[in-house]
Amino acid sequence: MRTIKKIMLFTLAALFTPSIFSAQEISATMEFENAETNVATVSNYVNALQNEDLQTMVAQLADDAKIYGLTGGFSNEMNPTQLSEYYKESFATTKHTIDKNTSYAPIKVTGGINEGEWVMVWTTDTISHKETGQEIAIPAQVTCFLKNGKIAMMAHYYDQLNVMTSMGYTLQPPSGK
Repeated sequence: MRTIKKIMLFTLAALFTPSIFSAQEISATMEFENAETNVATVSNYVNALQNEDLQTMVAQLADDAKIYGLTGGFSNEMNPTQLSEYYKESFATTKHTIDKNTSYAPIKVTGGINEGEWVMVWTTDTISHKETGQEIAIPAQVTCFLKNGKIAMMAHYYDQLNVMTSMGYTLQPPSGK
């Protein structure tokens, strides 16, 4: 865990190092007042997902939260009500099992466009179809922006091709090539 923290801190420091022309100082740290509370909020959301507890999931979100990356690519934005509907449908047919080795990294950025408190999550969500038993393991990285103790933004990054091919879809080259 210490190694992950060091790697994340180094990566963020390199990523957010201001350019010569920037007058604003940018810094990032993994040790800040709300770090444990923020990780607990995101962990509560993840545990509620596994337990099919929509009420607890939504309770971790800000009223105006924006959720990206669950449907049709990163540009599709959901609000908490839409997220709740999405998971109602998902829970009706599938079971989500979250990897017990899920990692959480709290980060506070000062200055720049990414200023605020963040939690990064690395996990595998294994989705099992309740009738057929078919399983799809989905390694994912989820980035959460927290404000006033709630998740204000959540972005999901995962290998969509892995999901589609696991469901039986195939890739074909464009015609004429």
